[in-house]
Amino acid sequence: MYVRSIIVMLINVIITNLIIKFSWAAAAAVAVVENSSKVAAAHAATTIISPPHHAVVNFNGGGVSSNTEEEEEPAAPQHHYHQHRRRNLKSSSWSPYLTNETKQELLFVPDEPQTLSANKVTTYFCVFYEVPADQDYHVVGWEAVIPPVSQRTLHHSIMMTCRTRDTPWGAYIGARPVTNGQRVPCEPMPPSACDTMIGGWTPGGWGNGPNGAFRTPSDAGFRVGPGRKFVVVQYHHNNESLDANNTSQAGFRLQITPDLRKADVGEMQLGPIAVGFAIPPARRNNNNNNDDDDVVDVVHTCTWNADPTDAWAFRSHAHALCTRQYSIVRRSSGNDTNGNVAYLGDTSPFTYHSQPLVGLDPPTRIERGDVLETHCLYERGERWTAGGLSTSDEMCIRHVLISPDVERAGAPFCWGRITETAGWSEEAQRSLEQAHAEYARRQL
Repeated sequence: MYVRSIIVMLINVIITNLIIKFSWAAAAAVAVVENSSKVAAAHAATTIISPPHHAVVNFNGGGVSSNTEEEEEPAAPQHHYHQHRRRNLKSSSWSPYLTNETKQELLFVPDEPQTLSANKVTTYFCVFYEVPADQDYHVVGWEAVIPPVSQRTLHHSIMMTCRTRDTPWGAYIGARPVTNGQRVPCEPMPPSACDTMIGGWTPGGWGNGPNGAFRTPSDAGFRVGPGRKFVVVQYHHNNESLDANNTSQAGFRLQITPDLRKADVGEMQLGPIAVGFAIPPARRNNNNNNDDDDVVDVVHTCTWNADPTDAWAFRSHAHALCTRQYSIVRRSSGNDTNGNVAYLGDTSPFTYHSQPLVGLDPPTRIERGDVLETHCLYERGERWTAGGLSTSDEMCIRHVLISPDVERAGAPFCWGRITETAGWSEEAQRSLEQAHAEYARRQL
């Protein structure tokens, strides 16, 4: 009798546990269905534009042939400016590809013109584009596609690769579900998971080749593919006329290869960007003229706390008051091979309408412990001008391309200290002269 009671009790415990487990499974299934519905709703709510045509193109000699499958939609008609820029790039010997590399092309341009707000001057938005993810690829070149209608208002556009998570409900960038061609607000910047800038456009273009085209060094490329299967393009438009008819259909054409090169390209951003500084108004002397020293030097310094790398290109970004921007490397103890100061680029004079990417040949070595010092020189205007996101504000950004890409905290930014002085000090001028001399010695 006692044994029978124990057996009955054990059977009841087992049945109870099974009921609980089935209840948990049912609840989990309901949660998955509910979560899937929420994700689908989020996709529907955030997918504002239709996905762009996303053709992968092979180049065979001088010709262009699409390798898309017959079942896929045919390529959208190319605008004249697309064909013109493509023909010039391919007819030039300035190709981003090496002799034996497999050549593929991606076109990141919205299918439909993107409308701008008629209620505000400054508009930021982002569009996500998917890249092949069957393996790792290197982006080895790109060119901007900027039709005249976009040039009227486009302040800049930038491309950044994004760390991506694949889930049963689709791809995620951070906590955001993302789809190809999806437009989202992004003021001031794309999601933090989009952390490597691979290209862009500002007035005057970025390219280091003909027609604004760009290519990476022969031994390096920007890595995309699994884990980085989306590129985000951020657009900043300055619609001063508040014209509702102003639209944007700008984008980029990327050249990629599955034949990986020796190193990955990385990017870092120096300078205070758009915060922590302000330019006071001009001072007047007794003759109501500006004082001769009406120059403000905004200085940003940070320490390189990562493995050594080589800086091989730079570009400057600022607005109307900036007259010069440069960066130098102050060598830490033990790294003094060519003097205690090294050259990291000098844009003089800086003009808003010409902000190209400039190569460093030979590259500048950056060692752990080196201090990176960036100067932005501004003329005083008629009012206080603070750092900010609008074209009427000011910025101080130095983009530097490096290889190999190295792990570092806070990437792509190099966080540091901001100082601001009236006038350009003699000590700062001497340091820049030393940096120029150091670079000249290395070029011999």
